[in-house]
Amino acid sequence: MSSDALHPIKANRLPLSAQTQQYLLGLVEDGTYEPGEQLPSEKELALQLGISRSTLREALLNLEQEGVVLRKHGIGTFVAPGYQHRLESGLERLESIMELAARQEQKTQVSDLEIEVVRASSELAERLQVLAGDELTCICRVIVVDGRPVAYMADYVAPSILSVAEMSNSFDGSVLDLLREKHGPLIAQALANIVALNADRFLTQKLQVKFGQALLLLEETLYTEQGTPVEFSRNYFVPDFFQFHVVRR
Repeated sequence: MSSDALHPIKANRLPLSAQTQQYLLGLVEDGTYEPGEQLPSEKELALQLGISRSTLREALLNLEQEGVVLRKHGIGTFVAPGYQHRLESGLERLESIMELAARQEQKTQVSDLEIEVVRASSELAERLQVLAGDELTCICRVIVVDGRPVAYMADYVAPSILSVAEMSNSFDGSVLDLLREKHGPLIAQALANIVALNADRFLTQKLQVKFGQALLLLEETLYTEQGTPVEFSRNYFVPDFFQFHVVRR
C-alpha cells in the first residue's frame, strides 16, 4: 500500500493513542491493509502519522490484544490473518461453532480431544444443580480453522445425559449438536456470559497465542424448557476469528 494513503492524526478530545488505534483500525476495516499484510515500520508509521513511537506502540499493543494485528519481534507488525474472515454470530441464536462455520462455508477440525470423568467442583455443582463430588463427563478440545487454533472448549454434563462410552470417534467437536442428536428437543435455551480475559500459559499452549493476549470467554449453561440445567461449558475464543453481536428489539 502506498504511504500516500496515510495522513497525520488530527487532535481531538480522545487520547492520541486512542485516536491512533481508531485510525489504524479503520485502515484495516476499509481494506487499505488486508489480512496478512505487513504495516510500515514503527519509525515510518509514526513519522507518517505525526506521532511519537511510544504513542504508536500503545495503539498497536491495544490492537494486538483485540486480535486485529500480530507483532513479530524483529520482523514487524501484520494484520491478523483471520481478520475480516471472522465467524460472526448473534448471541441470541443458539447454534454450535460447527453450524456457524458451515453456514459461513468454513471447514473446522478438532484437535487435542480429551474425554474423561471428573468430579464436580462446588462451582460446577451449583451451575448444574448436582452435588459437589458427583461424576461429570468432561469434553475438552481445540477447534481449528484453516490450520489455526481458534477456540478451546471445555464442556461438563451429567453421565446420565452423555456418558464417556457414548462419545464416538466421529465426534465433530460440538456437544450441543450431539445432545440434540441423542436427546431431541431436550435443549430449549441457554444462559451465556461473555467476558474478556488474557491468555494464561495453558491457553497460550492450546491456542498458540502469546502469553497475555486478549481472548473472549463465553460461559454458557444449557437448560430444558422446565429450567433444568443440562450442560455447562467454558469456551475460549481467539478474537480475530470471532465477532459476536446481540440483536435488540
